[in-house]
Amino acid sequence: MTPQDSSGVYDPAVMEAARSVANTAIQDFVSRSDSNRGVVVTAPAGSGKTGLVVNAVGAARRQKFRVAVGTPTNEQAFSLVRRIAVDHPGETVTFVPASDISLPTYASQLSNVQQVKASNANGAGVIVGTLSKLGDAFSRGDLGEVDALLVDESFQADSSRYYAVGGLARLHMLVGDSGQLSPFSTIDDPDHWRGLPEDPLQTAVGVLLRNHPTTPVYKLPITRRLDSRAAVVAQAFYPDLRFSAAVMPGVRQLRLSPAISNEPRGRLIDRALDGACKNGWAHVELPTAPSLTADPEIIDLIAGTVDRLAQRGPKTRCESKTTWSDLPGARVAVGVSHNDQKDLLRSRLDSMGHSDVVVETANKLQGLEFDVIVAWHPLAGLPEVDEFHLEAGRLCVLLTRHRHACILFGRASDRALLDAIPPTSPAYLGFNPDPVYEGRETHESVFVALEPHRLTR
Repeated sequence: MTPQDSSGVYDPAVMEAARSVANTAIQDFVSRSDSNRGVVVTAPAGSGKTGLVVNAVGAARRQKFRVAVGTPTNEQAFSLVRRIAVDHPGETVTFVPASDISLPTYASQLSNVQQVKASNANGAGVIVGTLSKLGDAFSRGDLGEVDALLVDESFQADSSRYYAVGGLARLHMLVGDSGQLSPFSTIDDPDHWRGLPEDPLQTAVGVLLRNHPTTPVYKLPITRRLDSRAAVVAQAFYPDLRFSAAVMPGVRQLRLSPAISNEPRGRLIDRALDGACKNGWAHVELPTAPSLTADPEIIDLIAGTVDRLAQRGPKTRCESKTTWSDLPGARVAVGVSHNDQKDLLRSRLDSMGHSDVVVETANKLQGLEFDVIVAWHPLAGLPEVDEFHLEAGRLCVLLTRHRHACILFGRASDRALLDAIPPTSPAYLGFNPDPVYEGRETHESVFVALEPHRLTR
């Protein structure tokens, strides 16, 4: 899309700034010398990172490079196979699967897609697979070197998987969202490695920049998913990255039928829904009270909010659909931190006839997009904080999945937890990050940003 295409829908200055950064990063990538072979691109949620990877593949192929594209998960690889094949119909996209994995039909049925064993992929122009599979095939000698390696969602990829594919190519481009959840690893005794250059619990980006500090880092200053109302809050998760919404204010709208509830619980839910429609946000704080992880009162309110949203006949319009359209349940999601919260809400919503509404933990929602999100604050009702609940990436995922509105449920005691004596966190020689401290700072910033949208019972 060019700036002339915006016509009051997209901000041309934001679009052009993002385009300039993306083009410069891709050009730098394909013109790297052997002595300085890495390029990093960081971006906020919904910035179009996958599109940048697809464009980088095209630029590399125009230079006659053989390209490998690695992702942390199979689902991400499936999506990239389809995107690359559709955007570059003249290229054959070769997917290298694990033994028990097959491409879904939406990708496998494309005429320029093939799925082969790693040993049969040598010579292919574009190879796609998970980092685990590519690394395993390379270490066994089934897959030979290529010219360029692209790693998508590289902040989700731990350094151990990056090490495994590091020798696959002389040119590397790592693309990712620095605000997302940290990589998950099952490594034994992880503290043994903290502070060492080869720490396998670092992100792929982290280990590259630590060992090659002169690696150029490009920052995409745009979010296409979030509108300007959401971007103000989301900025708290990206203190080192300034960005703006691509879509102009007022383009996205959510409309509900008038509220007529006469009981206190219903009035609170309607206030939250009306506030979210108008402002994009509602932060509902219940009174301070000790609660279980699966707080029955929050379960009741979240289920009631989803049900009331459906009752009020939600309609949306946006840059892609300029006329009012019904909001389907599948475009609504409930985000939580724990599986027991998910299971209880899933059962409750199914019993209310809302089986199409998605209910998932932040880990599973990462990378997905919806029109409306109803989120359970990770700190809600906790007697004390810990690293898991303070992880900034978890809250970031919960609050950056929506296009139109997000309604967050918590308790008044949540912010008081941040003012209490902080939990002790271990320090490691040569390891500077402090996830507990950084999580506290981010949570505090989010509370400040959401203050205008706070509702109490």
